[in-house]
Parts: sequence; structure tokens; C-alpha cells
Amino acid sequence: MSGLVRVLSEALVDQIAAGEVVERPASAVKELVENALDAGARRISVDVESGGVARLEVVDDGSGMSPEDARLALERHATSKIRTFQDLTSIGTMGFRGEALPSIASVSRLVLTTSPDESGLGTEVVAERSAPPRVSPARHPKGTRVVVEDLFGNVPARRKFLKSAEAELRAVVKAVTALALSRPDVAFTLRAGPRLLLDLPAVDGVAARFREVLGLAAPAPPCDVDFAFSGMTLTGAVTRPDTTFPSRAHQWFFVNGRTIRDATVAHAIALATREVLRSDRHAGFALFLTCAPDLCDVNVHPQKLEVRFRDPASVHALVHRGLVGALTGGKGAVAVEGEALGGGRGRDSYEWVPGQGGRSALGEGAVRYGAGGGAGAGTLLEAIAPGLSPSSYSEEISSSLSSSPLGPIRLLGQYRDSFLVAEGEEGLVLIDQHVAHERVRYERFLERLETSEVSSQSLLTPVTFEATPDEATLLSRSDDFLAEAGFVVSELSGRTFLVSATPPEMPVSSVLPALRDTLARLAALPEGSASSPVLRREVLAASLACRGAITVNHRLAPAEAARLLADLAACRDPWTCPHGRPILLSFSHEELERRFGRRG
Repeated sequence: MSGLVRVLSEALVDQIAAGEVVERPASAVKELVENALDAGARRISVDVESGGVARLEVVDDGSGMSPEDARLALERHATSKIRTFQDLTSIGTMGFRGEALPSIASVSRLVLTTSPDESGLGTEVVAERSAPPRVSPARHPKGTRVVVEDLFGNVPARRKFLKSAEAELRAVVKAVTALALSRPDVAFTLRAGPRLLLDLPAVDGVAARFREVLGLAAPAPPCDVDFAFSGMTLTGAVTRPDTTFPSRAHQWFFVNGRTIRDATVAHAIALATREVLRSDRHAGFALFLTCAPDLCDVNVHPQKLEVRFRDPASVHALVHRGLVGALTGGKGAVAVEGEALGGGRGRDSYEWVPGQGGRSALGEGAVRYGAGGGAGAGTLLEAIAPGLSPSSYSEEISSSLSSSPLGPIRLLGQYRDSFLVAEGEEGLVLIDQHVAHERVRYERFLERLETSEVSSQSLLTPVTFEATPDEATLLSRSDDFLAEAGFVVSELSGRTFLVSATPPEMPVSSVLPALRDTLARLAALPEGSASSPVLRREVLAASLACRGAITVNHRLAPAEAARLLADLAACRDPWTCPHGRPILLSFSHEELERRFGRRG
């Protein structure tokens, strides 16, 4: 049988190429801004409508193009950035693909206006739906302006898979923010219609640009990151350990100037932040890994969002050690001799050790009393458990039984003003007072939201809220949802909002953290699911519950502890907090006796 194999039409080839390069408006914006950076632009402005689907515009003051180059820029496989195959292994620009402009033009109406000098004389190229481009003279200052309209208008199968205008706008914000972080020496603006979402003047250094992007979300200056290992360097900025976020929305990682995703890097980052922060929250950072071009392959993804490293183990060590060192002020990466660990590890091994002196409190106690010293029982108890106050609860309270999810238990005391210690029928019970109260508050807030019983309390002095670009896009479309929860938020201008009322019983100090947590958790939901009323209520209840809950290092009176346990026992799920952390730990009599050598 013959006639089954055919050469595809140029129009179809262009649309297939567009599918590799342009997945959504944010992809087109990224390609156009990268072209502007490669052209030496010092100012770049981006303007989008309807999330970039209806219209997007990128204007730069770069080198511009001559009439002939402007015409060739719309031809497939035309580029000024590579000449030979060897150039592919040492790419020094943001991009090199010749398909970007013609691919975008094949699924939209594209108008490119450019001029290579200050004469005011330029060139306009109009390309529409793979039709031959029309070239004509035009007035234009030095630089380039690209306007893309009706993206995927001629490919309805692609267009129907785009997300809402809000979701597409948030993707554009993320793309432009990442590019702005990669080049702090370039000024960026981003507008969504009348709203100015980004206004970032050129600054000196990544830390300054990182603070500009986060705004008041990170009140303290970030920590500098500067670490070298195995011929590679890791630089940038990371928020201090006391400034954390409920999601990874404020994390950017770059390799040789490009933002990338990589499983090895992600694991190193997660390991470092978990070791230092010891919580389920996340640091914010902008980290830059710099290495020789031949140590990583940037051509494994059509949009260069992924790389392949020649030595992933060294990359993991660089990121892990550098991030831990920055978060701990240089005290987190402690060299450990192989002999100290019983052999098997080289002199270049590193281990994160908590505390200033490299020993935990329990380790010091074991050293002090392990050789049969003459310390008294009280001193020994104090050394092993300095926060336990067994006499803090009166005999009357400790002899009575309190309700709990495990049944009746007898409260014995409070450890480090953070954990309740109790005796149950089956053994010893430890309760994390913060997450226990968080679970109680979560279920109460969720019930109020489900029954629309949440009211508002007006603030005597309204609170000004400077949102990040991502928060601003969420706030603009979450007015009704926040109002149902008791918040009254109004827009002042751009990214500045005013909070005039909050849910009842919320202290003023918790207003902005609770609002930021809510928006961050909404942003972390999978695209499309954020519109689910059930999920939105759960997110809001979790944020409100966390911010008003009893903290650690907080002394509880015996009656307060008993009331907390009774409230916890009445919860539908008394075993974990809204974020999945355990509330209670129990140790059976048999387990304790076995650990003390009383059982075989």
C-alpha cells in the first residue's frame, strides 16, 4: 500500500513546533523576555490582558533589529545565537531556538516593531496564523516591541486546555518574576490591564532584588548564600529561619542563569530546610548554581526548564551544604572524621549537628553520667529533661482523670512548656499542645464556614497589606471567599490592599500572617482545584486555626490543659493536625519496660 507517508504542511509543522515551545501565555512571555535580555535590554515591560490569552506585549530597549534581521526573525530555524554544533555545548545566552517567534506567530496574530538605533526609523513585521509575514517601515525608538493577540485562536483544541484567566496570569507573574530575579541589573515592570503587579528598578545584587520581590512577606533581610564545591558555586539569598512560608511558592533555583527543575536539587533543598527548620514550613530563596557549560546539558527540555548534570552527587552536596551553611550562619556544616563514626566515611564527609557546640543536651548528659559519676537523681533528671516540671500540677489535678482521645488519662505535668505529659491505662502519653489546639480550632472554624456562621470584627485601625504579585492576583478574585470568612479587604492601588475587618477573636498581630498563609495555601493547590468551595474552606480554616493556636513555650494551667484535652477528644479527627502532623504519641507499659531491660 502506498500513499500513507506524506510531508506535513509548513503551517502544521509550525503549529507542532509551537506546541513544544508555547504551552500557554506564560511560555510566550518567557521566550520574548529572554530574547529581550539576549538583546542587551536594560528595561523590559510586560503587559497582559485576560491572562495573556487575549493580548500580551513585551517592550524592551535592547539592540533592536535591522529590516532584514526583523524579517528573518520570523523564519523557522533562524537565530543569531549559534553557528556550529559545538555552540550547543557552550550556550551563553538565555535561548537560541529559532522556532520561538514563528511558532508563536503560527498560533496567534504577532506584530513585531523594532529599530536598531536612535534615529526613530524602524521596521514592523505582521505575521498572522502562519501567513507570510508583511514587512513595512515604521516609527519606533531603539529596541523591540512584540504584541501577541488571540493566542491559540486558530487551535481551539489547544485553547480549551488553558486554565482560567487568573491561573494564566499567575503563571505569567511567576515567569516574569523568575526572569527578574535572574537579572537584578535590569528593570522590569508587569501590568495586568490597569494593575501594576511588578515594578522592579535595576538594583545591585540578588539579595536586593529578592527583597523587592517578597516585599513585606519577608520583613528581615535575607541571608547571603556563597558556597563552592567541586568546581561549582552556589550563590544567592535565603530567608532567615524565622521567616518561613506554608508552601514552596517563594523558591527559585537557577543554573547558569536559567530557572530549572531538577529532582537532585529538589531533594537537596528539602533535606537542608528540613534539617534546619525542623517543621513542615519552607524557606524562601533565590539560588544560583554556576558551573562550566560542559558540566550540565540544557538541551533536554524544549523550554530549558530541566537540565542534566554530569555529576549529580556533587550538585546535591553543593546545594545541601551551601543552604545549611547559610541558614545556620555557617555553623551547620561540621566536618566529621571517618574514625569518629567508626570508620567507613572519608574526611570530606559532612553531617548536620544541631546546637552551637555540636552536641545535643541529651548527648552531653550521656557523657557526663555514662561513666558512673556521682550525680544525684535530681541533677540527672534535670540534665536529661530540663523542661519537665512534675510538681507543676497540683496533687488534686494529677490524681484526677481527664478526657482524651485515648480515654481517661492522668495529667502529670508539662515538658518544656510545649508538651503535655500524661499517664493512660495503656502507658505514657505525650501531647503536642500547639497542634492539639490547632486541630480544635480548625474543626470549629470549618464548621462555622460550612454553616456560614462566621462574622466579622471591625478593626479600629485598618491594616495595610502590601501583597506580592502572586498574592495580588489571588486577592483580586477572592473577595467573596474572604468575606465569607470574615475578612473585609479592599484594593487601594496596584499591590496595596486595606484590611478593615477580620474573623472574630483574631489578634491584630495575626491578621497579615493569617491572610498570607491563606493565599499561599490557595496558590499551592493544583490548578483548577482552587475554585472548589470545599477545598477553599479547608485552606482558610487551616490558616486561621494555626495563627491563633496556643504556641510552644507557653505555660498552661492544669485546668487549661484538661480543657484542651477534652476539646480534642470531641474532634472528628483528634490524631493529626490539619497539616498531617501527629498530635499524640503513646508508649505502652510493655515498650517502656522493654527499653529499660525489664522484659526480654
